[in-house]
This record gives sequence, C-alpha cells and structure tokens, in this order.
Amino acid sequence: MEPRGFVRMLLGAVVFVLLSHIAVCHAQEAAKSDSVFYQAYVVAPSYEYELSGRKDRVKGHVVRLDAPERLTSPGLVILVSGLAPGEGYVTVNGHKYDLPGQMGETTGPARDTGKNQAGKEGWYSFTSGDDITGKIVIPLSPAHLQAGINEIEFFKSPDAGGYEVIDLRLESVSQTVPTLIGQTYHLLGRGRSATIRDFDFVFNYRSEKKRSLEGIPAWARRGKVNFYRAGIDWSHLDRMFEMFKEAHINLVATHVPSDTSSEEYRRVKAFIDRCHANNIRVTAFNSLGGLGVRDVLMHPEKRSWISRDEYSNLRWRAPDNSFSADLQNEDYRRNALQQAGVAIDAGVDELYYDWSIGGTGDVIHFLDEVRQLAASKGKNISIFGNCKGNILVDEVADLIKSEGTSEAGVWDGKWVHNIAQARFYYASGYGVKSYESKYEGADPGVPNPGAHDVRDGMKVGWRKPIAEASAFQSHFAIAEAGEKMLHGWIMHDNPIAVQTWADISRYFSFLSDHQDLYTDVACVSKIAVVSPPHIPSFEVSLKRDNLYNALAETNVMYDVVLLHRLTPELLSPYKAIVIPNIPYMDTDQIAAIRTYKKNGGKIYTIGSNRELRELADLQSPASMLDEAQNEPGRQELLAKINELSGEQVITIHGTNYVAANVVKKTDSERVILHFVNYHTPIKDVRVSVNLDGVVRQIDSKRIQLFSPDGEAVKIEAASVHGTRVEFVLPELDVYDVVAIN
Repeated sequence: MEPRGFVRMLLGAVVFVLLSHIAVCHAQEAAKSDSVFYQAYVVAPSYEYELSGRKDRVKGHVVRLDAPERLTSPGLVILVSGLAPGEGYVTVNGHKYDLPGQMGETTGPARDTGKNQAGKEGWYSFTSGDDITGKIVIPLSPAHLQAGINEIEFFKSPDAGGYEVIDLRLESVSQTVPTLIGQTYHLLGRGRSATIRDFDFVFNYRSEKKRSLEGIPAWARRGKVNFYRAGIDWSHLDRMFEMFKEAHINLVATHVPSDTSSEEYRRVKAFIDRCHANNIRVTAFNSLGGLGVRDVLMHPEKRSWISRDEYSNLRWRAPDNSFSADLQNEDYRRNALQQAGVAIDAGVDELYYDWSIGGTGDVIHFLDEVRQLAASKGKNISIFGNCKGNILVDEVADLIKSEGTSEAGVWDGKWVHNIAQARFYYASGYGVKSYESKYEGADPGVPNPGAHDVRDGMKVGWRKPIAEASAFQSHFAIAEAGEKMLHGWIMHDNPIAVQTWADISRYFSFLSDHQDLYTDVACVSKIAVVSPPHIPSFEVSLKRDNLYNALAETNVMYDVVLLHRLTPELLSPYKAIVIPNIPYMDTDQIAAIRTYKKNGGKIYTIGSNRELRELADLQSPASMLDEAQNEPGRQELLAKINELSGEQVITIHGTNYVAANVVKKTDSERVILHFVNYHTPIKDVRVSVNLDGVVRQIDSKRIQLFSPDGEAVKIEAASVHGTRVEFVLPELDVYDVVAIN
C-alpha cells in the first residue's frame, strides 16, 4: 500500500473512532432531553479538491449515524452568519439542497468578513463581529442519509461573497421546508466557538437573571469604590495599609487559597480581617477561563476540564502556559463553586471572575449559582465579572471590567480615549452599574498595548485615565502596576514611582472627598444611538467606532440604546435617535421605532436597511461612518443631528482634545459637568450649557468648580439666562468638575 493511502486509512480510522465517540456522547446527552441529535465533525477539503483549483467550498463536515432510522424526520440544523438569499447550497452525500438566506440588509461599504481579527478580539470570540447569527433548519430526505459516515459540504454560489457555517448537527425536525428559525446579534460564546446550544439559550433568554440596582450592595454602587488590585507585598503590610490610607482605598483584591488548613490561607484570612478593621472591603480574585499547564500536569483528572475545539483538540488560552477551561464540565463548575464558598466563608465582600468566558448561558448560570450560594450563607456578595464585552453576561454582574482600554491622552497627534466603551457599559448596566476602567498593558514596561507614557520601565500616566473613568460613569482600577513600580511605591526609592503614587493618591482622595458628585447620577442626553449589543473594542465588521468617537469628541451628549431592549418607553426621553447602518430589526423593535416616531420623535439613519431608511426624517449613506473621521464629515453629521434635536447640551469653544460629560443627581435640580483635558494644560476655556428641559432654573450663586489638580478657584465670567449658563474655566490641567445648583 502507498504511504499516502496508509495515512488516509489511518486518518479514516481515527476519525471513525472519534466520530463514534462524538455520536455516542451526543446520543447520551440527547437521551436526557428526549431528543436525538448527531454532532458533525469538521473536515478539510480533499487533496483532489485543492488540486482542481475550486474555491467555492465553504465548509465540510462528516457525521456518523449508527441508525439513521432513529431520525424519523431528519434535518440539518445549522448555525450560520453572513448568508444572503441565493448565496449558497449544501450537499448531503452528494444530494443538493438550497440554503435559505438570513434576514437583513446593509447599505454602503462592503462588510469585513474577516472574523478572527488579530489580537484579543479574535481569540475571545472566534465567530466575532456583529454579523447576525442565524439558526436554519433544512429537512432532508431519509433516502439521502446512510448508516455510517455521511458527508455534508457547504458551497457558495458563483460570484457570491461567502458566508460562515459555525455549527451543524443532524436531528429529527418538524419543519417541512427550509426555515430560518431565528437570528440574533448577541454573542453566543467567548473564548470558544459558538454552538447551536448557545444560540438556543441566547435566542430565548429575556434577561431573567439581570442584576438590578436594588440588589447591588450599597457599598459597591457606582461612585463609591476606590479599587486597588496591583499586588500585595506581604513582607511590608504596614506600608501597604499606609498606601491604602494615602489613596483612600476602600476595596482591595487578593486571592483566597482553597486549602483552608494551609499557612497561606491563614495569612490571607488575617489580611481580610485587617482590611475590615480599616473599613476596607475585599475582593477575592479568581480566573474562570483558564487552567495552568502545571495544574493539569499535577492533577491529570483536570484534563477533562479543558475546553476543546471542533476537532476535539485541547484549546490553549496561552500556548505552553494555560488551557481554556470548559465551563460546561460539571466537575470544573463544582470546583469553582467550592472555591467561591471558601472565599465567602473567609469574609470577602466581592468575588472577581477574570476571564468570564465560555457559552453565554453557561457563564450566566454560573454567576447565578454563585449568587445563590452566597444567599444560602446569608450574604449578598457583589460579583465582578470580566466578561469580555458579552453584554448579556454583563447584565448579571454587579460590576464589569472593560477590555481594550488604552491610556487616555494625545499620542503622536492621535486622540486616544475610551468614551465609546464607557457609553456602552453604562447602557449594558441599565444606567445603574459602573465598570472598571484601566488601560491595558500587562507588561508595564511595554507601551503597546494600552500604556503610552512609559518611563524607566514603568507606566506613569495615571491621571488622565483616572479622570476619564470618573467622568464617564466608571471607576479606575489601580492594576498591573508592575513589580518595579510597586517596589518604588513601597520603599520610596524611585522618584518616578513616588510621584506617580502621589498623583494617584491625590486623584483618589479627590474622588473620596467629593463622592456625592459621582453617586446617584444619570447621564443627560438628547440623543440616543441605537446599537447592536457589541462593545466597540470588539466590533470587527460594521464599524461604528468613528460615529461614537465623533460624537464624543464634539461633546454631543448621547446614550447608547441597545437594540434588543427597544421599547417606546425606553426611546421616549430622547428628541432624536440615530440608527447607524443596522442591517436588521425584528418586528417588535421596528414597532417600537414606529411608535416613537408617531409620538413626535425624530429619526436619523446612517445607511441601515430599507425599512429603517423609509422611517427616517433625515438620512446619510453608510459612508458617513467613514467620513465622520474627518472634519467636513463631522460638521455634516452634527448639522443633521442638530436639525433634529436642537441645540446641544454643552459646547466647549475654541479648544481641541477636551471631552465633557453631563450628569444629573437623581430627584434633584443639581447638574454636574465633568471636563477632561487629554492634551497639554490650557487656560480660559469658555463653556456654554443649555439645560432646557433638564432643570427649571439655574442659580448663578450656586455654581462651583472642583479639581484635583490645584487650589480651588472660582468660576469666572458666569452668565446665567434662565436654563442657560456660560462660564470660563480659568485653567484646565487634566480634570475639572463644575456643579450647578
């Protein structure tokens, strides 16, 4: 036998054994739910296909059926994205079936079909982007299936752009014609490929487990936390507590060991008790998404806890360092819950779950199990989730962590900020939750990603990120400082580190002393931007970043309104809504927009599908999303928004690189204006504010200026006319706050 033929035979045997295992596993799983399905196994195209020069194959699968007759009405169930009507077909053992298209249309520039972009975004999502993901059922003729191996291949039609098949299985179906069951913008999974099981959860989930403001512990609510998680030097605990006092730290992170009989556990427990004695809350830091190689080698039974890809290969989180964990594995979940129980019993106030990834439903259920466990112990534990921009999971946590944040400032002439993410996280928390903002850069001496101001191997520029986070409904975490900087903070032996800690302490002290400026406030906005539920740092196809940035950098006060939450009541406070190139809305969402317009609301579409364009009062082509990067495009964008919404809430005259946010105290006439200067210090900044419809009147004697950057000074040239006020900020270094009424 030729070597190549032997390899094929051996590979066939391996695949057959693996398929047998897969089929048996899914049959056993299906028996529990009274349904039978057979999972497909992904296979590369044949050597002959490659030699033929064909390019129309999208994806191939094989699936083993022990008894095809068990499928009384067989059908292909597929998870797909980017599939237009007439764009493709599938063959089952050589028999052709046409694929129905998904609903939705995009106007303007072609969409980026590259799903796995370089960097974190690609790893986190695998099937990322905000393409709509749909579930399609295709009934099959029983005669086209056979006992043993069945080959299923997807092809694109001539001149078609292509589509993505994400998951496939064979099962009995009730449909008699090819049917699109439904579709969603929501992320189905992070850190692994999405599955039909994930789709079924997301498609039917209605935020039943979301965390409301009433449930969040009072101490953990927005504006009340100064968080430190940059490492504990156990040899200098007295100095650590001095540092906490200097910076008004009231929340500190540590890890709680699982072995309660160990010396390490006793040390951590004593630390927790000491924190509480100093009125400091404690977060227990855990990772939900990874298993270290050392841990797996030392405990071989944990191998089953590792997530696997579609070829059943173990999935790395970081090659040769850690594996990606499988949150569906019962033993892994049980272990994670036991760890949570140990931390709760040790007295922690919050549980931090870094890498909260996996299937959306799996993470939601796990966090809910943790909350139930705490409740069974008589405690209301705050849950802090690093959910990588998965908005449905973010809803369940009390606090969420941003991703992809960079150090605020102007670097090489480019304005770097994270305001769009702040707007999204504010929306994902229903306006009541904050998120942790920090700038990335796990290696502090490396300026990319995230840290731009790096000196002597240390991240130095902390003031602007703290100011930005505080101004835009977030809080800043002192994190990833690095050993060199931490040592300098503790030992006072590095002038750069000492100055940096002084800056941090000054800013955190300011936040603590003026806590009322940050608590119980809501954003003031005339404009709502209707957006699919994707945090901007993870968007890779329909780029709306340029729109979000244009609005932020021209100080248009806007709220993000997430597409899946659209109701007439949600839209009613806004004078105008912007719909930026949205391909598809379901009937309930369209109905909400129609009601909004009927009640007097104004609509501006940028691209978007035909039905939305027909509803619009004003429209621009999808190319506006690109043009918003330049000044002429921005002026056109603002002119159209102003035509519908009227004069903007705040205008900053004659200066660049200053961003503002306007918030109002709940049930009060008090309004707070936040100003962040991303560039060099400036003097005499003239500001105009229009609070028509926000307050009844403005008291000219009750306008105050606060700043962590220097001596308190008075507002200059304040001129009040009813609900309008003009004033001058004498000097804006980095951060000023103005309170009205």
